[in-house]
Amino acid sequence: MAAADIDLAFVNPRVVSWALKNGGVSRAALAGKLKVSVDQLAAWEKPDSHPTFPKAQLLAKTLRIPFGYLFLPEPPSLELPLPDFRNFDATYRPSPNLRELLNDVLVKQDWYRDLMREQKASKLKFVGSFDLTADVGDVASGIRNTLGLTPAFRSKVKDWADHVSRLAKAAEEARILVMRSSVVGNLTRLSVSYKEMQGFAIADDLAPLVFVNSGDFKAPQVFTLAHELAHIWIGQSGIDNPDETKPGKNAVEAFSNRVAAEVLVPHDEFLAEWRGSDAQANVEKLAREFWVSAFVVLRRARDLGKIGAAEYEALSKSAAAKVTKAKPGGGSYYRNVNARMGGRLRTRCSAR
Repeated sequence: MAAADIDLAFVNPRVVSWALKNGGVSRAALAGKLKVSVDQLAAWEKPDSHPTFPKAQLLAKTLRIPFGYLFLPEPPSLELPLPDFRNFDATYRPSPNLRELLNDVLVKQDWYRDLMREQKASKLKFVGSFDLTADVGDVASGIRNTLGLTPAFRSKVKDWADHVSRLAKAAEEARILVMRSSVVGNLTRLSVSYKEMQGFAIADDLAPLVFVNSGDFKAPQVFTLAHELAHIWIGQSGIDNPDETKPGKNAVEAFSNRVAAEVLVPHDEFLAEWRGSDAQANVEKLAREFWVSAFVVLRRARDLGKIGAAEYEALSKSAAAKVTKAKPGGGSYYRNVNARMGGRLRTRCSAR
């Protein structure tokens, strides 16, 4: 081996190409960070040119992949570790931030599972207690009964943010780890947009977990949390973007949306509270009574025959116009840090 080769990293050029394509950084920006030319960067994608070890290490660090990946015989799969129920087209590639967030949460969920085993905790019977053939009302009743979601519970809610917090606490008391965040760990510079991922669920009967993207608007977070709980009850792990305005494009999402709506706005209570013929007034009143978004109330009104398709479309457009003027996320930094860990892990860590 020539002396000049000693400092070279003999990386797989096909893996370099894979990393450049999926790294989420433009070639020009990456070349600037590495202090090389764009042509030199392109040369590393060919078998006869290799970066030095320091450059290869910086390349891996900048693209946020393990250094060892660059020496793999084949590019690694980009397949996510959980079933993906989002409806992105074939051109979509998971962002590096999303992959890191998922890996970080899965590590914490493993820790939580080990903790439950250490404590000799019993398996939770409600996880996977229903399937897609079940009655939506029965699943919703199971969730409400387990979490204690009664009219009295709702009467204590102050606003949408408080509703999310109280729902999360009720789920934690049922031994579901609830994590609410939009960043990788506590690294606020590494965020995941709610447009890419609103939430996910891990239906583990010993250590179930639900995750809600706290970067979203507060009212949709309420629906996302209920939607993820539905995933737990039907035993279906998955990543999703729950849509309050539509039934859902696959069986799992459609069913979970219907369950979430029934959990948050029970059929009988909704019909009892909808009064008169002024749909707009009813929507505004019930959104604050049930502490859900106007879109959830509108879907209930349409599905239960209180408004027709045309009125639904008109009121939905009006509600959407108001949302564009609001700001998503927000809140105290310290409360956000606590929510990121989940109450069950936070309590355990504090006790150590």
